[in-house]
Amino acid sequence: MGPQSGTSKKQTKNAKMAAARQRVAEQREREAKAARRRSIIIGSTAALVAGGVIAGLAAVVLTEDDKGGSSGGSIVANVKPAGSNGGSPIQGVTAWVAEQGHEPNKSITYEQVPPVGGEHHPTWLNCGIYSKPVPQKNAVHSLEHGAVWITYSPTLPADQLEKLKAFAKQDYMLLSPHEGMSSPITLSSWALQLKVDNADDPRIKTYIDTYRNNKDTTPEYGASCSGGTGKPE
Repeated sequence: MGPQSGTSKKQTKNAKMAAARQRVAEQREREAKAARRRSIIIGSTAALVAGGVIAGLAAVVLTEDDKGGSSGGSIVANVKPAGSNGGSPIQGVTAWVAEQGHEPNKSITYEQVPPVGGEHHPTWLNCGIYSKPVPQKNAVHSLEHGAVWITYSPTLPADQLEKLKAFAKQDYMLLSPHEGMSSPITLSSWALQLKVDNADDPRIKTYIDTYRNNKDTTPEYGASCSGGTGKPE
């Protein structure tokens, strides 16, 4: 039973990774199509400027982006406690089992604060440093792509924030304020999370080094953390 069970688990993991690679390939194709659409829109916009109707187009595009397709009801993200630390070598890490999936037309509630995974918006949040709270359902998609998301209490002292910004000046990093957390600082990656009390905690660097764009814990390893939505500093 032991060897067979181990083989079965390995096959299941391999199947999941193969499915993730397929999703990445499909995502890259969608990115390419989106880039082509943007080129068409830019060309159309130039023509509309000449015709004096750019204001109307801008209003349509802005309205669509702002609504975010939230008119299709609501769901609670399917994220359950793993009952362990996910095999993490870092003390204090909590693990979950998080469902993947895109929900463009629904409002999504996340029971974890901040979220660690679950269903999310099809468009990911561009990695970088944000001075205001960011859309959670876009940030979760970035976690799926391998980002580590550092969130901090809005009351965090300025010197502490500067230290976090230094950590966030890397690829596949998100930094933003977040209300309602149980600790001043939280580090999240897909289905994993670490809460710390201050920016001097050595586990911050260890967590980032361990989980940032980690091919073993990133569901869609190799997917981009740019070309999505959001304008970081």
